[in-house]
Amino acid sequence: MDSNTDRPATGSRRHAPGRRARSLQGEHLWGRYTVQPVTRALWSARTLEVYPPGTNATELLFLRAWHAWRLGGPLTAAVLLLVLHDRPFVAVGLAVTLNVVGFLVLARATRRTRPAVRTLTVTTFHGNGRPEEHGDRRLFDGSLDALTVLERAHRQDRVGRVEFELVWGDVWDAIPATPGRGARS
Repeated sequence: MDSNTDRPATGSRRHAPGRRARSLQGEHLWGRYTVQPVTRALWSARTLEVYPPGTNATELLFLRAWHAWRLGGPLTAAVLLLVLHDRPFVAVGLAVTLNVVGFLVLARATRRTRPAVRTLTVTTFHGNGRPEEHGDRRLFDGSLDALTVLERAHRQDRVGRVEFELVWGDVWDAIPATPGRGARS
């Protein structure tokens, strides 16, 4: 679930893309915020994914497609299997090929941006009588607040692109790089 679906009340169209553009690029210019509700195992999680500052609209589109293909690829393959049920070998071949080619194309399109994405997760265990949090909640809450407030001001033309990217860069720098991933400086 993505957060903050507020649309700006005023402002120019260059900062406030239309509904269609936002659905393709993602809700936020800076990354993604997702919430996993409490599971049967009594765990919940909130994840903040911050893209490298200066990520452009095309890169946002490909990153969103990369995330969506995890579900979209198999669903497309299943539809192909249903449509071509009378020719099972062709259907299976096309479904597997489409799924693999989709992952390869998106992996190549996001090869420079994906390793630089910074991720911060706070998990909560809701058992043992009171919630136990794991992760840096203060950094998480501060980062999310800074990014959402600043993005809202940017979309309403109260903050320019340079100032927006400076704070975005500060937040991105504050989140530790994932070990094993190359990070842009």
